[in-house]
Amino acid sequence: MLISKNAKLPNPAALRVFVTVVAEGGVGRAALALGITQPAVSQYLRTLEEQVGHPLFERRGRHLVLTRIGEALLPEARRVVQALEEFQRISQAMGRLELGEVTLGAATTMATYVLPLFLKKFHEAHPGVRVHLESGSSERLAERLRLGELELAVLEGVERWEGYERHLFYEDELVLIVPPEHPWAAREAVPPGWLREETLVVRKPGSMTWRVLERAFEQAGLELNPTFYTDNNEVTKRLVMAGAGVGIVSRVVVQPNLKVGNLRALRLAPPVGEIRRYFWLVHPKAVTNPAAQALIDLLRA
Repeated sequence: MLISKNAKLPNPAALRVFVTVVAEGGVGRAALALGITQPAVSQYLRTLEEQVGHPLFERRGRHLVLTRIGEALLPEARRVVQALEEFQRISQAMGRLELGEVTLGAATTMATYVLPLFLKKFHEAHPGVRVHLESGSSERLAERLRLGELELAVLEGVERWEGYERHLFYEDELVLIVPPEHPWAAREAVPPGWLREETLVVRKPGSMTWRVLERAFEQAGLELNPTFYTDNNEVTKRLVMAGAGVGIVSRVVVQPNLKVGNLRALRLAPPVGEIRRYFWLVHPKAVTNPAAQALIDLLRA
């Protein structure tokens, strides 16, 4: 049943007074419990009775006793007061970041190899906040961000958008990777022309890695001719470790392998040279979610 837009809803403070008078057994004790005067308690009760249209209490000697209508409304009043108290508790907790949720999008490379440590720090600082992390292509996540389905995102190849802020989050480079037994393993750089004689493993066309790589070779007047296309950096690394060819990936992707020594990273010599990649933290200029703002602050620190 819909409530008329002209109907006056009970004052939450009056409902709290009503419930407290019953719980404390009288106006005087209720006034002490609420920290207000006895006349104020009586006024709240009169106002509530006027809205209900019937008395809620009747006096028997020195005691107040609930009327039949008061008894019927008491459980509902308690539920309303409890709901308001829970509303207040949650709103205050969210303001203190004891509770909350935030939706974050991240290019796959960032979500896999960079963001986990940041999110660990965020969880340690705000264990009650849930983080929804979505990884994928920068193009798809950019669209979801602009539709309002994500609150912030770490993306590659992002232009400046009206109403959004963009901050450089991570700078990386594309490197050539080979297994330690490969003849190039001891070199720091390799002439790009040598790739013609090698089986090349790269990310598939359409991926941001492929676009950056293709553009660098085109600017150098060279052509890429891969044998293997993958949709996953880990697959690229596995193929290289198995001796299927040489690969090109972001340096951050291969950092764990460089530490254990099962892969080597080399730069491409001129005319291609160093191939840089830039990842940006993007979010609306107006951020209303305290949890999202706290995560933005952490990622920008």
